[in-house]
Amino acid sequence: MEARTCVYCHTVFTPNKYSPRQKVCSSPACQKRRQLESMKLWREKNPSYFKYDESKGMAWLETQRRRSKIWREKNPDKVRSYRQTHHTEYREYMREYMRQYRQKKKGGASPSFPENPQGNGAH
Repeated sequence: MEARTCVYCHTVFTPNKYSPRQKVCSSPACQKRRQLESMKLWREKNPSYFKYDESKGMAWLETQRRRSKIWREKNPDKVRSYRQTHHTEYREYMREYMRQYRQKKKGGASPSFPENPQGNGAH
């Protein structure tokens, strides 16, 4: 196989014979960068993958809520430390979330709730 130049560090390398389309050298830094870029592209192509699926029904949603609540009760320090390190983002998110929640409760039409930067808390 012919030598190629890494797209990140621009060093010359020989591709693996089992990966003829290889464009990145095997250095850990370049591989990490490739993986992060790949994950970012995947998330951009699949924006709804980690969102709630309404077709699973209310029983599923209640189970998820219960699991999240149990996790938060068992891990109060994780939630507290997240809020401290992401204070500004968290406040902005909660302000927008509550504004939309109150709007919806009044009966006004509202756009969907903003994305939660915390995830669902069940990790």
